Formats: sequence, structure tokens, C-alpha cells
Amino acid sequence: MKVYRVAVTEIYRKVVSVEAQSEQEAHQRAWDAWNNTEIILDMNDFEGAEMYVMDDGTEASVEKTFIEGHDYNSGRGKGTAKNDR
Repeated sequence: MKVYRVAVTEIYRKVVSVEAQSEQEAHQRAWDAWNNTEIILDMNDFEGAEMYVMDDGTEASVEKTFIEGHDYNSGRGKGTAKNDR
């Protein structure tokens, strides 16, 4: 039996309103607010997860799975998996 390394990335998203003079200032203010824990992402902001099978420490094109949605009351892995090759 072979041991595979699998990279798991969880994706969270929250849209916030930021007053600013420019797009760049809005970006910086949002970044600063997040860095200062004024913007907190939690399980309600979960958008999905990606999983990649690794080969010798590099991303392999073998399998890429994106999982959308989540039912936190029933535990992990209740979302819909999409394979992208």
C-alpha cells in the first residue's frame, strides 16, 4: 500500500462594506481590519474546500476536488463534491 499526501484547503468568504476614497484604500482598510481581528470568519462563512493529491511534494493533476456547501449540524463532508480534471 502506498502513502499519498493530500493537500486540504478550506475556503471561507465574507463580504464587508468599507468606506474609502479609492479601491486601493478600501482593500488596505479591509486587510487592516482583518489583521486586527475586526473581521472574523466563522463556520457560517464556509464556502467550500479543495483537495489535491500531491506527488513528491508538488501538486499532481491526478485529482482536484472542490466541495461546496456544508451541513455543520450533521458533521463534515456533507457537501457536494465536484471533480475537476
